[in-house]
This record gives sequence, structure tokens and C-alpha cells, in this order.
Amino acid sequence: MDDGITIRPLREADAEAVVELYAKAAAVEPRLGPVTLPQWDQFLKLPQNRGGRGFRVAERDGALVGLAESSLRDQGAHHTRFLKIVVAPEMRRRRIGLALFDEVLAIDADADLAVQTLVSSDWPAGMAFVAAFGFVHVESEIGMKCVEPLQPARTLAAARATIEQVSDVTACAGEVARIHNAAYASDAAFRLYSPEEMAQVLTESEVWIASEDGQMSGFCLTEPERNSMWIESVAVDPARQGRGLGQLLVYRVLAAHDVSVEHPCWLNVSSRNAPALKIYRRLGFKPQYETCRFSAPRGDLLAARGRRFQ
Repeated sequence: MDDGITIRPLREADAEAVVELYAKAAAVEPRLGPVTLPQWDQFLKLPQNRGGRGFRVAERDGALVGLAESSLRDQGAHHTRFLKIVVAPEMRRRRIGLALFDEVLAIDADADLAVQTLVSSDWPAGMAFVAAFGFVHVESEIGMKCVEPLQPARTLAAARATIEQVSDVTACAGEVARIHNAAYASDAAFRLYSPEEMAQVLTESEVWIASEDGQMSGFCLTEPERNSMWIESVAVDPARQGRGLGQLLVYRVLAAHDVSVEHPCWLNVSSRNAPALKIYRRLGFKPQYETCRFSAPRGDLLAARGRRFQ
């Protein structure tokens, strides 16, 4: 690595430099960004990111040239460290990414701890990096887009449900956390939320809920943007799935936001979640890109590091 490069923890004052780094990286790989200052601030506030405590940056002559985003997620029976590395295009091939990777691997002590990372399927350099370390492809996130919502068939169960946008998110945080933890427990990217942590997440989202007989049955979290919108999360209580409620919930959200060619809706869904993929296709969503999720035990990564990168 370039002798002029130093690796250090992220600082609050790095925010503008991080936004600039993402802008440079996105010019080469558009799906990396860009990121605005408010979005970065919101990202750091997510419970799993702990204000960027596990993040590391690479610096050269006072300029930020690399970033490793690293968060430890509680997945119930175990923990997983999630990792993302961004290096300025003009500073690549100088082992900066490798140095950031080393710093993240040094945070934990458990050799069996799973480390996960996402790589776009059309990013050769990223694919080469995970291949060199022996990461295993465990699933893909399929990016889907809707410009013309299709109304689902109206089932009896869905017809009985009340669907509404919630203004007081703190009042529903406990039920949203319960449904989330039950519905996503088997997902590779699962993150267990307490009611308090979920309340923090909900303050940054538009929250829609579906209720039956006064009991919350499902939720949809959205992030409206100027010319589009994102569906961040959708879940139906496992005990109430398979009755058309999730489809109606998402359709109501799409209709409320006047989704169209000029104002599309985006979402990501796991390639392993066949029921969800089927539902979104029925609603008019079409696949646009694939981001591959890779995983490997920390001990295996350290061993590969020693063998291949001396």
C-alpha cells in the first residue's frame, strides 16, 4: 500500500468528504451512489451502525480516499458483520481496499463470525475481490421497478383489513418490531430489532400498517424521494400470510404515491424469497439489476489473506 495512506476510525467531521467520495465512485459504478449529507446522517443513525463506530477511512495528504462501512448485526442465534468498501477511482490498485479490509477483520475476535458483503453482478473488480478471499454467494438482492401498478385480486381477508398511514410511529413500533422479527428471521440479511430500536428506524420512514379486528397484521415502510420512491420493507405476520393482504397493502401505498413512469417505485427483494418475487411481479414490478450477497467465516478470510496477499 502507498506509504502516504493512513487508516483511522470515521469521524463526524468526515461527512462532507464521504459524500464527495461517493460522488466520485458513483461516476464509475452508478449503483454505489451518490449519497447526500442527510442520507449519510440518517444511515449513521441506524441502530446497527452505532454512529459509525465500526467504520474505517483511508486518508492521504488530508484527503479521504477510502471508506469501509462495517456494522455488527444481531441475528438472534448469532451475529454477522456486514461490510462495504468504497475507494476513490483514482486511488484504486494501491491495496487501499485490502488495508481497510484488514482493519475491519481486526475488530472482532471470533473466527466463526460470518462476514457478509454485497457486490453488483456487473462489477468485475468487486467480483474478483470476493473470489480471491473465498466468499460464498448465498443470495442476490433483485432490484425491481414499478411504473404502472396492477391492482391485485381482492380476497375476503384483504377486504376486511384496514390500511392506513401512521402518524404516531412510536405507538406501533413494538408491533412492527414483532412482525419484522418473525417475518424476516430466516433471511440472510436479518437484523433483530427491539421495540426501542424500531422506533428509531420508523422516525426516518413513512409507515403504513394493515390491521384486522384492531390487531396489526402487516406493515410497509417507504422512503419518498423527489422524483421516485423506495419501499424499504414490507412484512405480514407469518400467521396471517397467504391471504392477499401483503399485495393489497403494497398496492395501496403505490396508489397513494401516484406511481408512474415519471414517478417510479423501487425496491429490493431476496432471490430466495420466491413468494415475494411473485407478489411484486403481479403488482407490476420488473427486475432491473442484481446485487450478489457473499458470506464467509472471519477465520477463513484471515487464512485467505495470509495465503494470497503477503
